[in-house]
Amino acid sequence: LSCADKYLDDGKIHIVAAPGSGKTTLGIELIGRIGEPVLILAPSVTIREQWKDRIVSAFLKEGEDPDKWISQNLRNPAPITIATYQALHSAMTRYSGVLDDDNEDEGESDDSVEKTRESVDFSGFNLVATMRAIGARVMCLDECHHLRSEWWKALEMIQLR
Repeated sequence: LSCADKYLDDGKIHIVAAPGSGKTTLGIELIGRIGEPVLILAPSVTIREQWKDRIVSAFLKEGEDPDKWISQNLRNPAPITIATYQALHSAMTRYSGVLDDDNEDEGESDDSVEKTRESVDFSGFNLVATMRAIGARVMCLDECHHLRSEWWKALEMIQLR
């Protein structure tokens, strides 16, 4: 029994470590060991992109198509689906419109904030059924201390197990 297996016995693991210490890499390794489709949630588009970049650069074989393994679209999940908490909330409330991500959780001043806008249409969409259809039973919550109260409510509504 490996150390990771011991910590995963109850189906939960909580990692707290300093910035730059390898939490994302460790998370990807644990996701790989679990071996089930996963929903990774991040507080911003920037951090969502960092997850994808890290998976592609460190864990996929050269020449392997990232789109086969990774999706950033909740409507079209893959074995690894990466989304923002805001997108989760929008999917759970079946929102249709534009999501504004100003990366405010990354400590940037108002003058340097880069705004990202994404159009979404989750009307008539059932996220839980979609995740269950692909066998997703694992969620990875990155930087969950950044969750806004309405995002917590959406998170509490999603039960994959």
